[in-house]
Amino acid sequence: MANQFSSHCLTQLSAITSINGFQFRALDLKQDLPTLQSWFNQEYAQFWGMQGLNLAAIENLMAATQHKFALMGEWQGKSLFMVELYDPAHDEIGHHYPVAPGDCGMHLIIAPPDGNPINGLSFKVMDAIAQLVLEKLAFNRLVVEPDQLNSKIHRLNSRVGIRYEKAIQLSTKAAFLGFCTAADRQLESSTPSSMRLTQTTSALPTLAKQDLASPSLTKPSSLAAPITSPMTLSTL
Repeated sequence: MANQFSSHCLTQLSAITSINGFQFRALDLKQDLPTLQSWFNQEYAQFWGMQGLNLAAIENLMAATQHKFALMGEWQGKSLFMVELYDPAHDEIGHHYPVAPGDCGMHLIIAPPDGNPINGLSFKVMDAIAQLVLEKLAFNRLVVEPDQLNSKIHRLNSRVGIRYEKAIQLSTKAAFLGFCTAADRQLESSTPSSMRLTQTTSALPTLAKQDLASPSLTKPSSLAAPITSPMTLSTL
């Protein structure tokens, strides 16, 4: 998978793959760019760091390569989310932990609410993506690096079964490094809901709990490299 990440994944997917009522299809740069531009400019999408970009810049950032590609998720005939899957060995995150065969990184953004918010929809999206990565594509681990300040995604990640290992400093943000396996998902599904709130808090690395207010962790470095790829999950 490491040498042919994108081609390997896409050959495992049909033109449209359906999971739990969501339809996954390959991102169509021409068709989907205006939609993505609208999503990236929402206030909640600040963690993507792509606000104010024109269509050409977004196309350049979202174009598939040998090591990353994006899928659009549709629900009830409408585009609901975009998920980018990538090979951690060819991403900045790979400098912060020993990448193992079968690791798959993931970035996600969900559309703004259209009408009344639907309770639990974001969780269902995350759960479908976890199934896609760990079951349909048969990766060993889902890898995430959410912004430390994105409190909503931390709760959602915990519910899906993602566990944070440590706090890290990327070129564009202070993040948590997290992993999820099929076993983690199974364990989370058997955990009583009354225990989940406690687990969410305890899942945050001790270092980050203590230093979350530190300017060096909560603000991008003044020497940050230009953004070449979306580096976070959206707030959900």
